Amino acid sequence: MLSLVLLFQVAAPTPAPTDEIVVQAKRARCSVQLRGREMSSREFDAHVRDWARGVPVRVIAPDRASNRCLARILFKLSDKGVTAIEFVDPAQDHAQ
Repeated sequence: MLSLVLLFQVAAPTPAPTDEIVVQAKRARCSVQLRGREMSSREFDAHVRDWARGVPVRVIAPDRASNRCLARILFKLSDKGVTAIEFVDPAQDHAQ
């Protein structure tokens, strides 16, 4: 009986890894950082392909990030088919 219970026991799915990007406005352009390093357009496009396949992405928007810059990044992600986007306040993110 115990073997049947163990056989049909379903393991909890492990959460998918989430990439966290930081958006900043710099000298009339938007900067996107991943793991503390600014991404080039080519690197951003390579990651966007993964994010469009369902890898979740968290956008951390520091106070100094402009709404225009955030909107630009959101539209860029959306145009490439990214649907799993979470915007995070950096103060709440570090409190967890």
